[in-house]
This record gives sequence, structure tokens and C-alpha cells, in this order.
Amino acid sequence: MTKTLALAAATLAAAITLAGPAAAIEPSGHAVRVDPAVNAAGPGGSRLIELEGAVFIGDQIVAGPVGLAQVRFIDNTRIVIGPNSRLTIDTFVFNPDNTARKVTLTALKGSFRFISGNSAPSAYTIRTPTMTVGIRG
Repeated sequence: MTKTLALAAATLAAAITLAGPAAAIEPSGHAVRVDPAVNAAGPGGSRLIELEGAVFIGDQIVAGPVGLAQVRFIDNTRIVIGPNSRLTIDTFVFNPDNTARKVTLTALKGSFRFISGNSAPSAYTIRTPTMTVGIRG
């Protein structure tokens, strides 16, 4: 019996190790434009964002000197990340109808364009190193 239990435990441990942390994480959105190279690091791992590449809560997105990316989230919110920019997706909590309950982004450096989606304006908060912006109406 102990041999069977040990084998089951070893199999479970191997399955968890092989699956990795990103296997259970659902993406919050996808890149709909990337020109030419933008990086992300977070729960989805460190990676180069590609067209239709997944973006996750907790990701820090970094665009180089000529980088540009547009990310579309589940509620159709879009954010454009300009060259030499750095943004963190702090919170993106969705309702069952794919609207956002709470969205918090931190714009650390650079230029951004934010286009709210199909959610209530009060759901969005954008932070910067010196201030917080709330979207109203």
C-alpha cells in the first residue's frame, strides 16, 4: 500500500511540475498589434509578446525605443503602449458577462492610450508614480 501511495504522490508531483504555473492562469486579454518587439514578464512567464499573444493579470509590459503594442482585454478595453513605456496590469476582475468589475493599471513610464470597453466607467483606475486617474462617465 505504501508503495502505491508513494507512486501516486510522485506522479502528482511530476504532473504539477510539468504543467508549470501558467497552465492554470487564464489570460485577461491578447495583443492585437505588436510593432516590432514588446516584452512581458509576470505569471505567464517572461516572454516576447507576439500578435494574439496572451496577456495576464500581474504582467509588466515593456516596450523598447521603437516598440508599440495594443492589448485588447476580455471586456473590449484596449490599451496602446507606446515606445519606451512600461505598464503593469495590477487587477482585471471580470463579471460572468465578460464586463470588468475592477481594472487597475499602473503606468510606470512612457506614453499610453486607454480606451474603455464594455464596462462601467467606475471600474477603471489608472495609477502613475505621482497620481491616480479614475475614469468617470
